[in-house]
Amino acid sequence: MQTLGLSGDRKKGDGRLKSLFWPTIENAWDVDYLGQQGFWICLIVGIINLAALFVFASFMPGTAARTVMLVIGAVVFFVHWVGGMGVREHSFPAAVVVFATYVMNQLAGGRISLWSVVIAAVLLSNVRATYLASKWKQPASEGEDTPTRFNETFRDKLADQLPSKLWPVLKIPFFVAAALFLLILIWGSFTVMMQRRVGSSVDENSVPSTEVVAPPDSH
Repeated sequence: MQTLGLSGDRKKGDGRLKSLFWPTIENAWDVDYLGQQGFWICLIVGIINLAALFVFASFMPGTAARTVMLVIGAVVFFVHWVGGMGVREHSFPAAVVVFATYVMNQLAGGRISLWSVVIAAVLLSNVRATYLASKWKQPASEGEDTPTRFNETFRDKLADQLPSKLWPVLKIPFFVAAALFLLILIWGSFTVMMQRRVGSSVDENSVPSTEVVAPPDSH
């Protein structure tokens, strides 16, 4: 009866893998499916980032440092979760912000890996899917049923009901939080770069001279 929140036969044009990395839209079911897919992608990435920052914070010395790291993790999760709700409601700017936040966070932390590249590629595909969904309009002559947003299970409430209710309320705090976080990342990256440049200059100036001084002529 129900697959990922879609009732009846899932009239999906693409396969799962293609819809993940290169989605297309042929009907209203594609639009709804990509909205759900984008929501879960953003939420899962947010949970992964939150868990990683929580583990990292547990190894940090000092209560203040751990608290700061946990606050950062909460902000990152908020941006991804609320951004996912925006994607569910076909907000193209929300998808762009989530992608930019993830990429900047990885670059600022120097955590570039194959896994992070794959996640970035999925989020970039999510941007394309959200753009297509935001521009798609139901053809007037197409008399097919439209997808139903269910309200039966916790999963239905999380992916189908909450986005339409919370996104209009949280979209302004979402963009504000994302903008502040991106500014912090940019400032932090700039500060680290300047510190490394200053440290490199100090090391070059402190290298002892290797010039051999000839002893004075005794004659």
